[in-house]
Amino acid sequence: MLIGPSIAPSAPAAAPSRTEAVAAPLPAVALAPASTQPQTLRAAVPVTAGSPRNPLEDVRTRVAIQQLQARDREVRQHEQSHMAAAGGLLKSGPNYSYIVGPDGKRYAIGGSVEIDTSETSDDPEANLEKGQRIQAAALAPAEPSGADLAVAKLGARIEQRARAELARREAAANAYADQASLGDTLRSRGEPPRSVGLVLDRVA
Repeated sequence: MLIGPSIAPSAPAAAPSRTEAVAAPLPAVALAPASTQPQTLRAAVPVTAGSPRNPLEDVRTRVAIQQLQARDREVRQHEQSHMAAAGGLLKSGPNYSYIVGPDGKRYAIGGSVEIDTSETSDDPEANLEKGQRIQAAALAPAEPSGADLAVAKLGARIEQRARAELARREAAANAYADQASLGDTLRSRGEPPRSVGLVLDRVA
């Protein structure tokens, strides 16, 4: 199961979006669609050696680069948070999607890691712990993405199923213990039960 931020740069005060530009009215930047595979895009207004210098364009370029740098840090921190919390559940990653900025450098604008979300057969204790760890890994970043929240819900369902199975087993064990205790009582009275059905009938 993949977890990670949506692949899109964002302004410092806004949540990441899949289709928004780096910032308006800064130089337009081509954006990647959501993908789990590394990608590299290129800003629409690269710096060209020998081109006439425009002070306003220089300011816009610097701001665009600063925003790309901030987005790159945000994406990498997001994925590192997932990895640190996932521990042994981590299967692969991080995988990043990149954009080439006006300065010719690559900046990460999206990423993902893959974690193990499979359940262990006939081991509700292990599944209970795993469901909790999946949720912790998915929700580790300060601002979980939509994909992160979906993985967290999956972990919650695994935890719920494990708790239900543990409760069922505990109820069955308690019923068996009660039957054994009643059987001992009947035998002490000289009335050994011939079957569990007889014991249950006596209880009724």
